[in-house]
Amino acid sequence: MLSNIPKISIIVPVYRTEKYLRECIDSILNQTYRNLEVLLIDDGSPDKSGEICEAYASKDNRIRVFHTINKGLSSARNLGLMNAEGEFIGFVDSDDWIEPNMYEALFKAIQKTDSDICMCRLWDETNASSDPHVSEVIFKGNKSLEALITGDITNHVWNKLYACYIFKNIKFPEGKNYEDIKTMHRILGCSNRVVVTSSRQYHYRSRSDSITQTWSFNNMIDHLEAHFDRFFYYKNEQIDLFERYYDSLLLMVTFDISCLWRWWYGVSKDDKAKYKDKIQELKAFTKENIPLFGYSSWPLYLRLSTVFMRSDSWLSFAVLYGMNQLYRKLRPKNL
Repeated sequence: MLSNIPKISIIVPVYRTEKYLRECIDSILNQTYRNLEVLLIDDGSPDKSGEICEAYASKDNRIRVFHTINKGLSSARNLGLMNAEGEFIGFVDSDDWIEPNMYEALFKAIQKTDSDICMCRLWDETNASSDPHVSEVIFKGNKSLEALITGDITNHVWNKLYACYIFKNIKFPEGKNYEDIKTMHRILGCSNRVVVTSSRQYHYRSRSDSITQTWSFNNMIDHLEAHFDRFFYYKNEQIDLFERYYDSLLLMVTFDISCLWRWWYGVSKDDKAKYKDKIQELKAFTKENIPLFGYSSWPLYLRLSTVFMRSDSWLSFAVLYGMNQLYRKLRPKNL
């Protein structure tokens, strides 16, 4: 009977999540959609996560386990994509969990609307909140790329179901953080129709010790490069959207450059040497693309930052660093 139902491959990168892993795997195995394969990618996890994966695989033949040295989230997802056999692809992070009917609901929405991708809403378990309730909506052609800019489609890869051919020529950027931001516009660019459901099916857990929640200058660079990739993707591939949403796309990049400038004075000598050429590149981009005082719709601190972002003198970095420290002390604790 299952042979007539398309198989869904669910890729789960696993790294240091033994505390949450069983809840995650159980939520996948208990799906009402039964024709699944679960690819557990043990990314060199130093805890007992790998053993937990093997224990589950010994009890359910829908599970396949892959053990690798630690190469990061993107590499783990790419390994899963290389070995996936399903007609549809899903991703679940190993510290999250999903509702029992998530993949059945997403698959039915894809069938009903003849879409390539279906996205569901999510629950943010860490902050005890959920995204706004809206009606089902369908985005055709490059409307999904417009929805990515406006926020109607999220960057997350894990609250979606994809036709497998979407990933024929797409890989996640290895060795980089914020890989979802750098990849989602390319994924949507390969789709003809995307349906967004009104149901909340994915439970997301944000951990303070996760890589993207840990401050480092390298993380800030990766975040900027992900937004740069998106900026130039729209500029080269979606000219009409680029012109219509230029201010919004530029704002994302400007905010990241501003963050780098405001921290640069206080980073280590090693980081200063490592990213010296990057600073010169950002200064050139700023002069070419960002108005002296930004745009009137931008926050005041960002508009002030754009004045100093044209210079890479120690004085400009010191002033911005001081402004940043003052802002952090004065801002309300709930912001």
